[in-house]
Amino acid sequence: MTDEKDSLRTDVDDFLEVLRKKGRMSLIDLSKELNIPIATVQAWTDFLVEERIVGIEYKFTTPYVYIEEENEKKLDMTYIGFDTKEVFYEKARKRGIKDNQIRLLWLKYLNANKETMKKVFTDKAREKGLPSSKVSLLWRKYFNILQGDTDEDEE
Repeated sequence: MTDEKDSLRTDVDDFLEVLRKKGRMSLIDLSKELNIPIATVQAWTDFLVEERIVGIEYKFTTPYVYIEEENEKKLDMTYIGFDTKEVFYEKARKRGIKDNQIRLLWLKYLNANKETMKKVFTDKAREKGLPSSKVSLLWRKYFNILQGDTDEDEE
C-alpha cells in the first residue's frame, strides 16, 4: 500500500467515499453533496457502472447509485481491473469525461492496479527468459511511461 501522503486523491475518490459512508444516493444528492455538476456525476457513474465498481437503479425516474457489494473490498484500491491506457481513455471519453479528469482517473487506476500489472509484466518477462535484474529495470521504465503524457492519443 502506498503512504497516504504519496496517494493521489481525486474528486472520484470523494464520490466513492460519500457512497461508502451514505450508501445509495440519488445522482442529484451526490451532485449537491460534492458540489459538482450533475452531468459530471452522471459521466462518472456511467463509467464506474461499466467498470462494475458502482451500480445504478431507478425509482420511478430518479437514478440512485450505490457501490456494488462484491466490489466493496476492491475500493481500497488494491485492484479494480486492467485496461490499456488507450482503452481506458476511450471508455472515459465515451462517457463525456474531460481529458484532465481522465488523466487523474488514469493515475488512480495505475496506482490501484500497480501490483497486479507488475506481476503480469514480471511473469511475461520471465516467460521470455529475461533476467530478474533486467525485468526490474524494464518494469520501472514501462510504469514511468504509463504515468507520463507521451501518448499522442491523449492530446
